[in-house]
Amino acid sequence: MKRYAGMGLGMVLAATAQAWAPIGHSMVGDIAESLLTPRARAAVAEILGDQKMSDYEVGSWADIIRGTREYEERYPRNGSWHFVEFDVTLRYHDQFELKLPGDGNDIVSQIRRWRDELKSGVLEGEARLDGLRFLVHFVGDLHQPLHCAFRYGDMGGNMLPVEAFQGRHYSYDADTPMDYASNVHSVWDDAMVNELLAGQDWRKVSRQLQAEITPSQMRWWSSDDPMIWAVDSYWRARKDVYRWADGTALPYKWARPGMTLTSDNYIDAKLPIVREQLQKGGVRLAHALNMAFDPDYAGPSKEGEKGEE
Repeated sequence: MKRYAGMGLGMVLAATAQAWAPIGHSMVGDIAESLLTPRARAAVAEILGDQKMSDYEVGSWADIIRGTREYEERYPRNGSWHFVEFDVTLRYHDQFELKLPGDGNDIVSQIRRWRDELKSGVLEGEARLDGLRFLVHFVGDLHQPLHCAFRYGDMGGNMLPVEAFQGRHYSYDADTPMDYASNVHSVWDDAMVNELLAGQDWRKVSRQLQAEITPSQMRWWSSDDPMIWAVDSYWRARKDVYRWADGTALPYKWARPGMTLTSDNYIDAKLPIVREQLQKGGVRLAHALNMAFDPDYAGPSKEGEKGEE
């Protein structure tokens, strides 16, 4: 096994609170661009100019500006807009009581905010560009399951060390040079996406993912409420991310050395979740933008039913 050159592992592990690394965000944006209505596509192009939603400067912009003095003053507490904390240790019946913090400084509230402000037309100039870039990024973030879940204060898996990742196409171990040590969260940001790519160009894989989306999935995934999306991601974390391939729970130990994730004990069983989360992110981002920019947008439910008659 080998670590592919040029993937930027050290760079994407540098910020423990990021969601999908730049490649994942680019794939979500690319899928969404293919699903925009002509009117929504024109509105996005008007805002972005020569850029695309799949560009690093768009899809990952909210991570780029995070922690900077200028943008902290302009958008206070924007660092907390990238996630929502839902506890995977709650009893089953308590899942119906999942609630947002209430102060608006969470990913669900911010997706609603920027979608609605873009739709209302109140944003102009740079604020409109910022709003679009925030929306693109946060919809992508929400579909990395560990941005909607935590377990025993582990910061969405950031406190669970990983010593080695041994996929069939992508791997690293304790001797691999990295800027920051690996953990379960960073594995889902980056390593799982790189394993899914299997050395292929991300654009090719995103096109494959888009082509696989069925009309039924389009209808099922395109809820108008981002809270439903977040709860969906929460369940992916609870039932899949925090479990080995055999269904038993990942260890709670925070001390290093960390766990070793292999194709057999973890990775292969989770790749279908990675595929689907990227697909859902693209579908839901397109849905949000179509709602914001196209008054005639009927939604995939009605459009899909017509196509299947």
